[in-house]
Amino acid sequence: MRRLFIGILAVCAAFSYLSCTGEASGEPDFWLGADISWATEYESRGYKFYNADGEERECTELMKELGLNAVRLRVWVDPSAHGGWCSKEDLLVKCLRAEKLGMAILVDFHYSDWWADPGQQNIPKSWAGLNYKKMKKALAKHTKETLKLLKKHDIDVRWVQVGNETTNGFLWPMGNIKENMEQYAGLTQAGYEAVKKVYPDAKVIIHLDCACDPKRYDRVFDGLQKYGAQWDI
Repeated sequence: MRRLFIGILAVCAAFSYLSCTGEASGEPDFWLGADISWATEYESRGYKFYNADGEERECTELMKELGLNAVRLRVWVDPSAHGGWCSKEDLLVKCLRAEKLGMAILVDFHYSDWWADPGQQNIPKSWAGLNYKKMKKALAKHTKETLKLLKKHDIDVRWVQVGNETTNGFLWPMGNIKENMEQYAGLTQAGYEAVKKVYPDAKVIIHLDCACDPKRYDRVFDGLQKYGAQWDI
């Protein structure tokens, strides 16, 4: 058995947040959340979570106890080669926990079988060889199937990331910003439309890294706007 103590300072390193004005709707003025997508995998390895008083807690429950009111949970297309973690089925398990605790949920689509970030945006193995038109259909299908699974279990999805750290685009080389900005915008739009078909009120997020660099934000969002892609946040 492994014991994992988590204090508020350790958790702060993983916080992601969205501020909002929600007084009229009775919602919080500030969403405080973290990506705890690894929770089920850690549990399988024998890790247990404890608060500062040494009391055992399920990970999501501990986050709520520490003051979080939201979670971000990633999903990969086919992570079977990596233990199956962060599949849509594994995502559902974690969403059910957060929903039960009244925590807001952000779903993070990586559109890859493994980590996607500014240095790697690998096409899922099952999508290899698809042309641009078919790639958009595969992306939309995966997005809708995943979200429909959550909706079937009455999960309230508040935000959806269409891609993870897409500073240089995603689904390379097809959606690489430097080489194919128009196709990156088209793939993004396919994701946006897929989200809205299942969760019309969910906010679609374009997720970039390094917010201290305005040039990369201008490059990405000017390109998306030029080619007609939509987003909410």
